[in-house]
Amino acid sequence: MLGLLLAVALAAPTVSLAAPPAQRSADLIGYVAPPDTLTYTARAGQPFLVSLPARVGGQEATYRTVEAPALSWLVDRSFFWNVLAGERGTLAIRFERRVGSGAPEPFVLLVEIVP
Repeated sequence: MLGLLLAVALAAPTVSLAAPPAQRSADLIGYVAPPDTLTYTARAGQPFLVSLPARVGGQEATYRTVEAPALSWLVDRSFFWNVLAGERGTLAIRFERRVGSGAPEPFVLLVEIVP
């Protein structure tokens, strides 16, 4: 899946991160995620839990949710999502990450939802 996303990203025009990418697979064509985007697979109907990286380049990282699906939340670095049974496709979940005292930067989880 990551190879397909990279191929699409290289062939398609760049899309601004200001556009709301927290949409399903068909809407992600042409979306270019930040370089350190993390990719995961989630099962439909099952809870999804991931711990976001605590340190980046040796400095502490903090996160803020920018756009995420319903029934999800972020507590410190732990992202939880109660994936509904009927959900399918790939979803880009957007965060804002601050490393040390640096400026906020975009951070994305790409989650493929499978049966």
